[in-house]
Amino acid sequence: NTEVAPFDKPEVRKALNMAMNKQAIVDAVFQGMGQVAKNPIPPTMWSYNDAIKDDPYDPEAAKAALAEAGVENLQMEIWAMPVQRPYMPNARRTAELMQEDLSKAGVQASIVSYEWGEYLSKSMDPGRAGAVILGWTGDNGDPDNFLSVLLSCDSAKEGGANRAFWCNEEFSGLLEQAKQASDPAERTKLYEQAQVIFKDQAPWATLAHSTVV
Repeated sequence: NTEVAPFDKPEVRKALNMAMNKQAIVDAVFQGMGQVAKNPIPPTMWSYNDAIKDDPYDPEAAKAALAEAGVENLQMEIWAMPVQRPYMPNARRTAELMQEDLSKAGVQASIVSYEWGEYLSKSMDPGRAGAVILGWTGDNGDPDNFLSVLLSCDSAKEGGANRAFWCNEEFSGLLEQAKQASDPAERTKLYEQAQVIFKDQAPWATLAHSTVV
């Protein structure tokens, strides 16, 4: 929840991203059926910005970044979804690996879960603390189906799917321009720019793109 301190600071979110060994999570949980993600849309989708570089896995740098941001002895929750989904075969194991990684950066994480319906409902509580494990399966092949649905300012409102409650007006403005454009090349450029903002703001750590066969 990017509205709850200290997760309202991009530098704190970036530090948490650096603290997690995403390749190890992909190897252990997805077992060859996924790849580490650096963007919120999959690499097979048009307008994917491959020029973006992910933060390196570096727990010591993460710890130093948290200290520089004035955050010490951070405690947080990781919500592990209680069901198996195509995009997340084992949320509990994923949460355990995240918990172990975060501990190396001096972050104490506790794992919680709820019944699936309650999990989905509680995760949209604006006052919710902690990190929620969830995913998305695209259904129409358009980047907007990921970016607007999951990350726009409108989707951060009540009833939306933006569980990070992240609202960046510049980002959302680019998405609106892309919706109104008819030229695929223009839309691609706008979506590529939006992905740069996503990376700079680190609204959440995108762990993996799974392969569904």
